[in-house]
Amino acid sequence: MRRGPGKWDYWRPELRSMSSTSEHIRRQLKVRRQQQRAVLATRWRCAQGGLEFEQLDTFYGAIRPYLCVAQFFGIMPLANIRSRDPQDVKFKVRSVGLAVTGLFLLLGGIKTLVGANILFTAGLNAKNMVGLVFLIVGLVNWLNFVGFARSWSHIMLPWSSLDILMLLPPYKRCKRSLRSKVNFTALCVGVLALGDHMLYYASGYCSYSTHILQCHTNHSRITFAFYLEKEFADIMFIMPCNIFTICYGFWINGALTFLWNFLDVFIVMTSIGLAQRFQQFADRVGALEGRQVPEALWYDIRRDHIRLCELASLVESSMSSIVFVSCANNVYVICNQALAIFTKLRHPINYVYFWYSLIFLLARTSLVFMTASKIHDAALLPLRSLYFVPRDGWSQEVQRFAYQLTSEFVGLSGYRLFCLTRRSLFGMLATLVTYELMLLQMDAKSHKGLRCV
Repeated sequence: MRRGPGKWDYWRPELRSMSSTSEHIRRQLKVRRQQQRAVLATRWRCAQGGLEFEQLDTFYGAIRPYLCVAQFFGIMPLANIRSRDPQDVKFKVRSVGLAVTGLFLLLGGIKTLVGANILFTAGLNAKNMVGLVFLIVGLVNWLNFVGFARSWSHIMLPWSSLDILMLLPPYKRCKRSLRSKVNFTALCVGVLALGDHMLYYASGYCSYSTHILQCHTNHSRITFAFYLEKEFADIMFIMPCNIFTICYGFWINGALTFLWNFLDVFIVMTSIGLAQRFQQFADRVGALEGRQVPEALWYDIRRDHIRLCELASLVESSMSSIVFVSCANNVYVICNQALAIFTKLRHPINYVYFWYSLIFLLARTSLVFMTASKIHDAALLPLRSLYFVPRDGWSQEVQRFAYQLTSEFVGLSGYRLFCLTRRSLFGMLATLVTYELMLLQMDAKSHKGLRCV
């Protein structure tokens, strides 16, 4: 006897479809849980340091080689700087790095005192005080880096943990790695700074030889050795002229020049590191545009943003003195280089040196402001994505997140007196014009032409 269709037979295709759909969802959830566990396990292994952390594109890994080089010049006296684990790198009073810094401070201090005595005896003017300012600023910068090294652990440990968080899913890595950006910047500035340093000695020797030809009858003194004796007159004032004192003069001058350039490079490197993390964060928020986002996810995003802003605030407060001295010194040196160009120079090599130095310094200062301004620009990018949140998706967490983005400034500053933004760069250029006019007036009163002494 043939049985007719039962009442459930009509629903069997739908039941099979629902069963396959639920099975597909279960598989997706299982794969997602496995991925989440794998990411958590990777983060845990990276947090222990070692090879896996070394392979990540962290800020510590990008800047560590340059900190090792800087320690040869008494900068950033940190112990265990060659360690791959940032937890091992700490500031210690009893360390080789701090002893080297103390040696540079002692020798640089002696050179500064002797140079100041010679200048005050001969009489100060707008041009000859540049060397004294260069020495004083160098001592201040060494002390500033000692202060920053003391807070290194409080900065680098949360920064490294944030790097581990943002270099793994759900965040996406940037197209260009942080290390490639840092290496390219350091290489370009280093090569240009070396050329500037060599042109300084070439220009100085040319001016010295002309001075001997016009003011002295003993032309046998037109040698580079006699020029070095004049260049390092402050050292020869307390020490006999020999190969040791000449090497000491080259060494201390080279260290001060390296310190001056490293100051700006360090600000640029730090700015690149912070800006890249804020850009990654903005990319994650931007990927959610036009989607229904649960409030729990907005909470996680807002929590990560708080960690980013806390890190930026910590870096800004620790680097305020470095930023302030860097900008103030650059403004002063730019004005004096322009002052030398506006007055009459005697040789083509003098024009080459002063124009090269002025353009290089302007480019380096602009690089500092432009890279630091990217921190502030990248920090505001998520605000544009929030404008596309649907009205029914605008929750309390989204409102809190929008308030976080607009409530405070994120970036670097010099004691909050000025911020490193594009607008500040143009304000600094206006200050340069005013200061340059003042220096020209001072130099006009003290200008007496070529003096034979």
